[in-house]
Amino acid sequence: MMTRFFKIIYSNKLFCLLMMIAQLSVLLLLSAWLGDYSKYFYTFMNFLSAVLIIYEINREEEPGFKLTWVMLIAIIPIFGTLLYIFLHYNRASKKIAVHSDEIRGRTLKYTKQETDVLQKFSETYQEDIGISKYIYDYSGFPVYKNSSAEYFSLGDQMFIDLKDELRKAEKFIFIEMFIINLNGRMWPEILEILKEKAKEGVEVRLMYDGMGCMSLLPNDYDDTIRKFGINCRVFAPIVPFFSTYQNNRDHRKIILIDGKTVYTGGVNFADEYINERERFGHWKDNAIKITGDAVSGYTSMFLQMWNTSINKVKEDNYDKYINSVSDGDFKEGDGYIIPFADSPLKKDRFGETMYINNLNLAKDYVHIMTPYLVLGTNMMQALKFAAKRGVDVKIILPHIPDKPYAFWLAGTYYRELLGAGVKIYEYTPGFVHSKMSISDDKRAIIGTINHDYRSLYLHYECAAYLVDVPQIKDMESDFVHTLSLCEEVTEDTIKNRSLVTRILGRVIRLIAPLL
Repeated sequence: MMTRFFKIIYSNKLFCLLMMIAQLSVLLLLSAWLGDYSKYFYTFMNFLSAVLIIYEINREEEPGFKLTWVMLIAIIPIFGTLLYIFLHYNRASKKIAVHSDEIRGRTLKYTKQETDVLQKFSETYQEDIGISKYIYDYSGFPVYKNSSAEYFSLGDQMFIDLKDELRKAEKFIFIEMFIINLNGRMWPEILEILKEKAKEGVEVRLMYDGMGCMSLLPNDYDDTIRKFGINCRVFAPIVPFFSTYQNNRDHRKIILIDGKTVYTGGVNFADEYINERERFGHWKDNAIKITGDAVSGYTSMFLQMWNTSINKVKEDNYDKYINSVSDGDFKEGDGYIIPFADSPLKKDRFGETMYINNLNLAKDYVHIMTPYLVLGTNMMQALKFAAKRGVDVKIILPHIPDKPYAFWLAGTYYRELLGAGVKIYEYTPGFVHSKMSISDDKRAIIGTINHDYRSLYLHYECAAYLVDVPQIKDMESDFVHTLSLCEEVTEDTIKNRSLVTRILGRVIRLIAPLL
């Protein structure tokens, strides 16, 4: 017990936390001191607050962010103004954005749209031409044919398949992960395979998020991994300073094998994701394995992030890793796959746009699974509009949440959605971590993107847009089965919730974009 106590006391994590608290305290004290210092200064700060409010209102931004910042600056002028400037003036993020665009520009030639594929796609799926053009023109990912998919309705299933595929690796294994838990079964078993593969000469790379793993891995864990012959990087290691850059986390989950196979979805490397450890009841997650040409999009995605995370280091030879055409026995009926990535450094919000597009094109139904429901104006309107024009819109959420405040916050949207005809269900056996949107047995989105501000605006994310891929029916079957284990939310459900939690949810909603 004492050993653990001293580890915490002397850890970098505690130092970072204390430094951030100190910065916040300085801002509060500074705002209080300056407020009393001079009526002239107070007048100047009020003027500056007004300027920032006008600037924020006219920014190209989701209205929820505008409302939160305007409220904060108006109610607490000095503190709100200082905090706004402190968080928004970030030259580092601008440099990263420029560097990221340069890297992306150099990988575009490896993800060129094949004319014959686009022509066949356009002939059959005219409604999807616009969204495919948008993704290609602004994100750089084309429509892929010659690809197949396998759907996993639980992390447990994916884990078994993943280990088999990792053992088959001959050239390289690239992993990008948000959460890795050192303890338990899942990561240790995967690590043993990676170590063995590295000994065999397979190139192994691992990149994990500094925030996602902050409390789960030692500070020098990347050095430990390198000793096994595995190239390892930490995305945005936590430093003891507030900034928007620190708020932009790599939430993606990408596991690439030889440029031929990729896994993505909601599953991180921790035992709760495979139900080896119970945290919030049964953990309902999902994932997809893609083989074929579409894997090139994910290889490009990974290498873009890998090379963006470093400075003044020799860039990768992309020819070595990105296959233009994959081998395999693919059928005409395997459908089309469009990989896409989302970045907080871009004005275009690809995740939100794709979810809204799925709602707008639906004629029969849209079925959604998400762990969180924190909706901006655009998403709320799209959900309501789909339901009001007769589309069967169903949303499955957790009944046992991992974060109480997120559960209270989701509840604040229930009455408005129910009033529009959207049906909401809670998964009574436990926690839903799946992220997918299915429509009309024809289209689906599956990946890492939650229906909340953090995923849609602040995180790096990835997903696949599936069109007429046979596994969409597997995804819908999984949705229907999960629905049978759920409890439908009604007006009575809302009324029976604690008044305290309903009030807390409303209060938290005011600052939801900043959480």
